Amino acid sequence: LCEELGLGRTPVREALVLLQQQGLVSTVPQSGTYVSKIDMRACEDARFARECLERQVVIECCAKATKADIAGIDAIIAQQEKAVVAADELAFFESDNLMHETFFIIADRAPLWDWLNMGNVHYERFRWLAVLTSGVEWDVVMDQHHKIRDAIAAHDTNEASYLTSRHLRKAHIDYHPISVSHPEYFTEG
Repeated sequence: LCEELGLGRTPVREALVLLQQQGLVSTVPQSGTYVSKIDMRACEDARFARECLERQVVIECCAKATKADIAGIDAIIAQQEKAVVAADELAFFESDNLMHETFFIIADRAPLWDWLNMGNVHYERFRWLAVLTSGVEWDVVMDQHHKIRDAIAAHDTNEASYLTSRHLRKAHIDYHPISVSHPEYFTEG
């Protein structure tokens, strides 16, 4: 790595320590450092925590969202629609995360989003692998995003909470086919 990156041993070692702390690599003494497998237990725990918190966050969005906030969500949805037209999965993935982060910002819970992301590594890796394996169900996801946006704009707390839960449970449903397609990437933790 030092040769390949043109760096000294210290910055490479420090980077590997950070990656290990994030659960992205594991070090085996006298053998080497390896990319860690996706921990399915950690993945499901992160999805569960996000679902529980985000349901409450969208309820708070319903109470706090201004016209400007709804316009911000609309702008993100417009970014997503451009990504759909371009079949740009990475841009869509990033704008999807931005939309969910925006809910936390509107609810004045941005630190919670940051906290979730600290324990979210396996979930995010799984989500990206799912995109690479199965693609994005553009129509389904966009329909769900539009409905969540409309429920927040209508200040319909029950509908917003229900739709958010349904939307975030989709990853739970996808576990089996993805893990069967790529068993070498997973551990049960």
